[in-house]
Amino acid sequence: MPEPFIPGERAWVLSHYYDVPNETAEFCGTLADANVLNVGCGEMLSDFGLLNCNVAHITGLDTQLPFHWPSSDNANFLDTVAAKLRTHGIDPRADYASRLSHQLYDGHRFPFEDRTFDFIFSWSAFEHVSNVPQILSEIRRVLTDDGRAFIQVYPWYHCFVGSHLSDYIQEPYFHLKRDFAWVRQEMKRYGAEHPADQHPFLNYMLSEYQSLNRYSANHFYKDVIGAGFNVVKARMISFDLDLSGTPEETEFSSLMICGTKMLLKKNFSFVPGPAAEQPIPKDELLRKQLAEIHRSLSWRVTAPLRSVGGLFLKAFRPRR
Repeated sequence: MPEPFIPGERAWVLSHYYDVPNETAEFCGTLADANVLNVGCGEMLSDFGLLNCNVAHITGLDTQLPFHWPSSDNANFLDTVAAKLRTHGIDPRADYASRLSHQLYDGHRFPFEDRTFDFIFSWSAFEHVSNVPQILSEIRRVLTDDGRAFIQVYPWYHCFVGSHLSDYIQEPYFHLKRDFAWVRQEMKRYGAEHPADQHPFLNYMLSEYQSLNRYSANHFYKDVIGAGFNVVKARMISFDLDLSGTPEETEFSSLMICGTKMLLKKNFSFVPGPAAEQPIPKDELLRKQLAEIHRSLSWRVTAPLRSVGGLFLKAFRPRR
C-alpha cells in the first residue's frame, strides 16, 4: 500500500526541495542553461531546488496563491518561500531572486509568447486541471520547437489514493462509489473526532477533492497525443494493492496505474483537428430556426393563404 497521502510539513518541504528536482533530472536528463516553466507551481519549493541543476531561469505559473499564504497578493512571494526553506534548515541559493519569478494566470491562456521555454514541467497538478486539452495546447504553444515537456501526475483519480482524502476517510475506494454529500459528512465526522487537526485545511482538502477532473492515465495519454506531442519516455507509478470492493465497471488499468511520468516532445507531423463546436443557446437556436423558415420557399409561397386566414379569423372572432 502507498504511504499516507499528506506528509508532515517538514517532509513536504524536504521532498519538494530535494526529491522532485532529483527525480526530474534523473528522468529527463540535463537541464543546464534551460529557460524553465513550472505549470501548477504551488509554493515553488521544487523550483528553488531545481536551481541546483544549473537552469538559467524558472517561471512558476499557477492560478492562485497557495493555501494559507501569509499575503493576499503576489508581493514578496519568493522571499516568503525562502524564509520557509530556512526554517527547515535549507539555505536557498543567493541568486534566487534573479533566477526565479512567480506569475498568476486565468487558467486558460498562458501569458507568454510562442516558443518561450526550453523545458516545461508540471508535478502533481494535472489531476486538478479542468480543461486538460487546452492547457496541453498552451504548453505546446510556449515550448520551443526542440524543447521538452515533463508531466508527472500522482495520483490518478481511480487509484487507491485518487480522492486525496484517504488519510481522513478509511473506506477503500469510497470516491468511486459515494456521492459528495456522503464525503462531506465523513470529513465533518473526521474533524469532530480530531479537533487538533486544522479544520480550515480539512475544508481546503475537500475543495481539492471537488476540483479533481477524474482522469485516468489512458484518458490523459489520448489528450497528450491529441495535443500534438510524442511521448518519448514514460514510467508508471504503481503499488501492490488490495482491489476488494472496487466497482466492477472500473477498468483494471485505471485502478493499478496510480501515477505516471511522461517526457514529451512536439510531433511535427501533427495536424490539429477541427475545433469543437460550442453549443448554441436555446433562444439563439430558436431565432436561427425561425429565420430559416422565413427565408424558405414554402414560407413565401404560402404567405397569401396565411394573410387570408388571418383576415378570416379577425372577421369571425367571437365578441366578448
